[in-house]
Amino acid sequence: MSKSSIKYIDKSYLYRNKQNIRAIDNPVIYAQFPNHAHKKSAAEQINKFLNVVLLCLVIVSLISYYFVSDSEKTMNLIGHEIVTLSNENIELQNKLDNLNSFQKIDSVINSSKSLDTARMVMEIPMVNTSSIPKVPTAPVNYKWSIGY
Repeated sequence: MSKSSIKYIDKSYLYRNKQNIRAIDNPVIYAQFPNHAHKKSAAEQINKFLNVVLLCLVIVSLISYYFVSDSEKTMNLIGHEIVTLSNENIELQNKLDNLNSFQKIDSVINSSKSLDTARMVMEIPMVNTSSIPKVPTAPVNYKWSIGY
């Protein structure tokens, strides 16, 4: 390859006049340089497109993760409130059952009127003491011995 066969055209070259474009008059370096004014290859375009799609998917996944974690936090708070209300409901049900049992007792007592007998004077006939046998008493002169 001779110096005269290569013509330099705006950072690119032509070999043996395949294309007749205005050449640079006095080049500094004589060599074969790769073409820099080319269109991007299909692989580069696909790679850039896939990078943009991946970036969008990462952003969407971060946003959805935020909403999922926020909804999980809300569900935990609601679950805690449900447990608290259930425990309070059990305590209130026990108190209500206790009050219902007292109400049932009160209604039974009021219906039988058994407490009205305390207002009346109850007269009992006197017990005949003559029919009760006499208990023998211990002799008076009994001496106690303590210790022996």
